[in-house]
Amino acid sequence: MVTLRQIKNDLPVINKIHLGNSGVDKTIPSEEEVQQTVDYVLKNTVLAQEGRKCVDGRYPPDTARGMLARAGGDCGYVMALMGINLKKKLQLTPEQCFNAVYKVISKKLHGAFCIHTDHHADPEDEATNKHLHQTLIGCGHLSKAASGWSLRKPYDVNGRDVRKIIAYARNLADIGDNVEIVNLDGEHAERGVLIVDDTKHTVNAMDPKEHTMYFIYDKKRDEAFMKKLVSGMAIPGVTYEDMKKEADIQLQATLHNLAKGLPIYLITYKNNEPQVTYLTTIS
Repeated sequence: MVTLRQIKNDLPVINKIHLGNSGVDKTIPSEEEVQQTVDYVLKNTVLAQEGRKCVDGRYPPDTARGMLARAGGDCGYVMALMGINLKKKLQLTPEQCFNAVYKVISKKLHGAFCIHTDHHADPEDEATNKHLHQTLIGCGHLSKAASGWSLRKPYDVNGRDVRKIIAYARNLADIGDNVEIVNLDGEHAERGVLIVDDTKHTVNAMDPKEHTMYFIYDKKRDEAFMKKLVSGMAIPGVTYEDMKKEADIQLQATLHNLAKGLPIYLITYKNNEPQVTYLTTIS
């Protein structure tokens, strides 16, 4: 089933994205493009699995398959907490924000803290790689927030503080086993953004046989995980509503900064069959 321009009131992230001014119709994908997305979702739907990864479309299907896709992976939760920390003046350091999230994931939930880089920031040639700065990373969500460059939409965090948590994560990955950094290959070539609103299913980010990829965000699973995370952190003054609001702001920033011009589709499931709804196009 395909529905066009059906904006959902319970998707505030989507509702806040500008549709653009005159000529909005030019941004609507063609029937062929919509059908290609429907076919892609039908072919690449998989069962949800434990663990988290980024929204990046370059994850091959055999890497982090079925894991919860959300902007920045687990470092995205750290960034959301950092944004709350600044607004509420909680006086936490970037490292304390990182540790609050890391301890819940690694100790209370007994999982690995998951983030990613890419071969541009971390080339496989170790002789080259060892000379790169520790605060670089091939994750667009983190690198955009960490940059001092002018952004289309800000992230509510200090770039210097984001660079600190990148270096901190890299150091923990070097000395321990509980931080997993996946190194993605290739260039971005995403055809759209898929917002998956289901707890049992998700969609592979890439189909290498078809040379096709999409940004993936597992909305419903992300919200459920954030509730567990906030409960486990038990930081006075930090609520689930705070985390959700800040995470939405930062997701919007990444969509605006990395996915301009791409269509957004809502993916739901009825009797295990995917339903594809075109929502809007990021302007």
